Amino acid sequence: MNVNSSSSSSSALIAAYSSAANTRADGQGKVADSDQAAGNSQNDDSVSFSGTATDYSASIASNAPYFPVRPGMNADALILGVAKPGAISSSKDKTFADVAIDARKRMDEKYALMKDSGKPYDNKNVEDRNALMGDLDRRSLYAISTNEGGQFTKEEQATAQELMRQQAQLATGYYVGPEDQKKNWRDPFANDPVGRAKAALNFLDNMSPEEKSTPQWLTQRSTIQTALDQATAADPVELAKKKQLYFPILAEILQNGTSWFDKKESDGKSADDLLKQLQAVVQSTK
Repeated sequence: MNVNSSSSSSSALIAAYSSAANTRADGQGKVADSDQAAGNSQNDDSVSFSGTATDYSASIASNAPYFPVRPGMNADALILGVAKPGAISSSKDKTFADVAIDARKRMDEKYALMKDSGKPYDNKNVEDRNALMGDLDRRSLYAISTNEGGQFTKEEQATAQELMRQQAQLATGYYVGPEDQKKNWRDPFANDPVGRAKAALNFLDNMSPEEKSTPQWLTQRSTIQTALDQATAADPVELAKKKQLYFPILAEILQNGTSWFDKKESDGKSADDLLKQLQAVVQSTK
């Protein structure tokens, strides 16, 4: 097995993600009414593909420093998942059961590659962990995190969960990554709690279908939406007062990432605890 270079892998990944951009709004595979219509369609598709590829390439480049990997390996799918959690590659056209089987196969191949290199996989090494799951889209990560099909170790489940949290936290302006890269991080939502909450909603809305089918997802989304609706409808003076009440709690949810997984954090607060706090404060300010 050969290890592909990051550049060639990025190109292939972007092409896979961009394939949806080639589908016309009036239906895929329709015969054009004329040669001119066909030509226009091809031009439109090319522009759409080009724009999507450029967008995805920029997303990968901007977040790459936060997902370091072994030399010769890549984490393009993980990186793209920050800006595009709904991007599909490894799970494309697969049932959720098949997504898990595919993820198991891909990871086993990565384990073998690392072993053959003379340096076996080390779970304590962040570069190895990123490389192990580097070509998995968010749906594949979710299959691992929930142990779909009972095929994944607790260690693998925890790694997938942590990577998904990292994606969510970076997407909402909270730094998670190598310490030596922290100095280069700029929070795009500094002093903008409403913008941060909107980013969280966007991230939630673009999660995998399986994630969005969970009660936790629905509860979190409705809670954040309620807080946002109240904030945008409030008088500016009153809003300034209320921001400091409920948005720090919202920030805590986003930063800890606890509501994405039903588990206890080191501070002893569960996702339900944090959500109930936010709901209570929102209600008290009405």
